[in-house]
Amino acid sequence: MRRFRFRAVCRIAVLSFCAGLGSWPALLQAQESYFVTYSHQMEEPGNLEIAAKSLAGAPKGGNPFVATALEFEYGVNGWWTAELYLDGQTTIHESTVFTGFRVENRIRPLMREHWINPVLYFEFEDLNAADKALLEVVGHDTREDLIPRNSRAEKEHEAELKLILSSNFEGWNVSE
Repeated sequence: MRRFRFRAVCRIAVLSFCAGLGSWPALLQAQESYFVTYSHQMEEPGNLEIAAKSLAGAPKGGNPFVATALEFEYGVNGWWTAELYLDGQTTIHESTVFTGFRVENRIRPLMREHWINPVLYFEFEDLNAADKALLEVVGHDTREDLIPRNSRAEKEHEAELKLILSSNFEGWNVSE
C-alpha cells in the first residue's frame, strides 16, 4: 500500500513537471506588461518590517552580479506607512557599490472601511545607472539593462504620485 502511494505521488509530480515545461514557451512569449500596487491595508502603527529582496544574475556579455534592496517598512500611525529601500550590488571583476535609495509613503485619508478606499502613494527614487535591483515587474527588462558597468556615474531621480483605489468584495481585494 505504501509503495503504491509513493508511485502515485511520483507520477503526479512527473506529470506536473512535464505540464509546466510544456507551458514554458507560451509564458516566455507573453507580451503583457504587469504592475505592482498596494491595497488600502497599512502597516500596524509602531511595527517595523525589514525585508531583503535579492537578485543574482549572469547576463550574456556581462559580468555575474548579486543585487539587493534592503526594505524598512514602518507604520507611523494608523493612516500613514513609510518605507525606505537601500539598494546595492556586487559585480564580479568590478566592484561593490551602493546604488541608491527609494522612499515610499502611503497615506490613507479615510480610516473607516468604504466601498472604495483611497490611498495616496508617493515615491522618490535616487538611483545610479548601476542599479540592478528589480523590485517590480513593469514592462520587460532585457539583458542590456543588466550589463552596464558599476563605474557609470549617471544618476536617475524619479518621483511618482499615485491614487490607489482599493475595495474588499466577498473576501477578495481589488486595487487599482
